[in-house]
Amino acid sequence: MGLPTLDVRADDITIVLTGDTGFSRNHSPVHPKGVLKFGKRPPFKTALAGIADEIDGDLNFTNIETVVTDRNDLRRDTKGQRGPFNFRTHPNGLRALVGAGFNVLSLANNHSMDYGPTGLRETLKHVAALPRDPMRLVAGIGEDRKAAAAVATTRFKGVDIAFGALGIATNNLARHRAGENKPGQLAYRFDADFRTALTQLRSTAADYRMLSIHYGIEGQVRTDARQIKDWRRRAARDGAIDLVIGHHAHVVRAIERVGDALVFYGLGNFIHHGTANMTRKGICKDYGLVARIHLRRSKAGLVTPLAVEVLPVTQTHIATTRLKPAASTARIHVLNYLAGKLPQSRGIPKAEGLRFTPQKDGRGLYCFAGAIDAEAGGSGRAASLCKGWTPAPQPPASLRRRIARSCAR
Repeated sequence: MGLPTLDVRADDITIVLTGDTGFSRNHSPVHPKGVLKFGKRPPFKTALAGIADEIDGDLNFTNIETVVTDRNDLRRDTKGQRGPFNFRTHPNGLRALVGAGFNVLSLANNHSMDYGPTGLRETLKHVAALPRDPMRLVAGIGEDRKAAAAVATTRFKGVDIAFGALGIATNNLARHRAGENKPGQLAYRFDADFRTALTQLRSTAADYRMLSIHYGIEGQVRTDARQIKDWRRRAARDGAIDLVIGHHAHVVRAIERVGDALVFYGLGNFIHHGTANMTRKGICKDYGLVARIHLRRSKAGLVTPLAVEVLPVTQTHIATTRLKPAASTARIHVLNYLAGKLPQSRGIPKAEGLRFTPQKDGRGLYCFAGAIDAEAGGSGRAASLCKGWTPAPQPPASLRRRIARSCAR
């Protein structure tokens, strides 16, 4: 990834995806200069410095898993838990993310209400205060149900793009769900909320629709049966949703294509000072994922995927950086293993787990059949990447055994 010399066509569109993000430790005071961890307070941009070059899409997504506020007097919501985690990030942290190129932001997750309605309003206020950018898409929370369900839209290179987001309410707390006159978010575990999110996106006039969903059993790399059923069948099968972006479990899960739709079941952590040091969790759980999707708008106006790149990252609890090529390649084989563990798609013949071919620098690459075609003429970023591409190889036997042990659940 990070290959600026590749040919870029006027009809190319690139989307970068990352997982859970927040400059916050559990209920720690916010500070304008950075997050205090391990006795140091480096600037916010330092946490991004090792990965910033990879945030180079036209659209760059992350999940803001924190309240955004400059206040330390907010009362935390304990969420019915004995040891709750409450996250808040100084607005300068949000500005650092935007400065690094992030322009697609999900605000819907189990930490968006960590400081109650006041915290939610703080987040909305500071997001609204960002410099205006027609490419910025923000969704997921609001002062009422209508606002929380609202779809963000933009037009880029003649393509109308729509983005929606929904999260989960801790312990299914009613006070965290948006209502007719109540702030909050749509909560995935409530069927009515999921239907509303799908309906809102489907009814939006757009050429490409993206849905962010915060859900999954934490620490479990095998995709939940409910996610398979809902995301594969209800979200992607009929072509109404082109990209499902999953996160929350803190570990990376399989990636699937359903026709031309893409489903990311779990991106893991991107950068979050309040999360665990995942480097100690074993080969199946010790990394996060940065993904890059290459799309093309055809002469007929259709938007189709041409290639997907994935890059495993590490040190997500303090300062995200790439894994070295050999270690990164091993995680690509992990991702392929998980794709092979997805259940068969009954009634959806075009669903398949993506298996990526390791590249010399540790990236994984998957190329669609149309990456190099007559219309593309062999030009464009995806075509440059996919020349000579071959399907993913099997990992060495010793690595297969190691992966199977680590990915048992």
